[in-house]
Amino acid sequence: MTTTNPNAGTGQPIAIAASWERPVVSVDGDDIALMLRITTRQRINLPGQPRRAPIDVAVVLDRSGSMSGEKIRLVKEAVDVAIGHLDDNDRVSLVTFDSVVEVVRPLARATAGTKAELRSALDDVDARGTTYLSGGWLNGCQQLAAAQPGFGLARIQRALLLTDGLANMGITDPGRLTRHASEIRARGIATTAMGVGVDFDEMLLSAMAEAGGGNFRFIGHPSELPGFFADELGELTNIVGLRPKLELTLPHGMRARLVNAFPVKRVAKTLTIDLRDLASGDEIDLIFTIRTVPGTAVRIPALQATLTWTDPESGRNIELGCPIDPISRVSAEEAAIVPTDDVVRERAGLELAARAHREAIRLDREGRFEESRHQFRSVRQALLAAPQSADVRDQIRISEELASSSVAAPLSERIRKERVAYHSRHSRGGRRPENTR
Repeated sequence: MTTTNPNAGTGQPIAIAASWERPVVSVDGDDIALMLRITTRQRINLPGQPRRAPIDVAVVLDRSGSMSGEKIRLVKEAVDVAIGHLDDNDRVSLVTFDSVVEVVRPLARATAGTKAELRSALDDVDARGTTYLSGGWLNGCQQLAAAQPGFGLARIQRALLLTDGLANMGITDPGRLTRHASEIRARGIATTAMGVGVDFDEMLLSAMAEAGGGNFRFIGHPSELPGFFADELGELTNIVGLRPKLELTLPHGMRARLVNAFPVKRVAKTLTIDLRDLASGDEIDLIFTIRTVPGTAVRIPALQATLTWTDPESGRNIELGCPIDPISRVSAEEAAIVPTDDVVRERAGLELAARAHREAIRLDREGRFEESRHQFRSVRQALLAAPQSADVRDQIRISEELASSSVAAPLSERIRKERVAYHSRHSRGGRRPENTR
């Protein structure tokens, strides 16, 4: 049962639609899933409008001793590839860090001359020292914060943080770093965190990216670096919605929890979700678990959802409402036999499974191996009740393998990072496959 957004045909590049798992709940109180699907399309610029919004990028590179050899060489190649996506209207900065922080190139227009200077500066970067992650990242963000947006334009600003190790100088507390990422995001600067190899803290980097409105990327082998940097810069050149927020207001007698990995603020009956910047071709399925209290009224008042974002070309704030059909109360027997929306059930099952996998990884990191394996077994059992799509079957297989892992030893670092990266990528949405557009 899907409610189509009536504003989808008004020329806006972003649309939102709502789907309930089923149109009814039990009079005895019930749990039900609600899916809000956000989709984007390519923006069509009118004559005289800029081709796209200008971009400010601060590349923040770990140059600590563990980055020596092939890693640092391939990082240099990756940055070279990435800056090729920028033009004269964009700006770029390069910051490196080990035990000290160096602003190798202050923020400047990405002209051919600037790019040549940056490439030359990269040649002199070598690996040394320890990992002053907070210092490097905050200095990169300061480069962006000092920049003034062009007249009438909303500049897209992002810090690209790359590291292969653990923060061991400066601010090392994950909670403080995550709060800083959220505060910096509120100023319009997003953070993408890239972890290389298997020695970094995936929970920290993913949390920083989620709070910072960017992406978390696990780079298992340095040879993948050019592709990841190219993807990231390619995404920035296709942004259609900056700093989007979704507000969901609930009626009395209903509670909701967002399953996805986005920051949520709750005031009275309204949830405000800070989404990541939206690029053309993106699709995000926001899954809410809704709980209704017992009641006798047949009709439950409708929820209210509003999506807001900043247009990157004009800098205007845009608001888009999403009508959500009200649901009815019926007897428990009738609620049990009402047909369900299999798409919502599948997406909800996968989202809940990804969240549970992340919790299992946390338990494993704390040495609570038996609890971790039990969590994986519970995920498998829950997924067996979901529609058996190819994605669901794949996650059942992975859950079975992880549940059967030894309770006498931790999971491998690669498995931990792959699971956290999957959760972040799946939960926060991304580019739709070509055959679904």
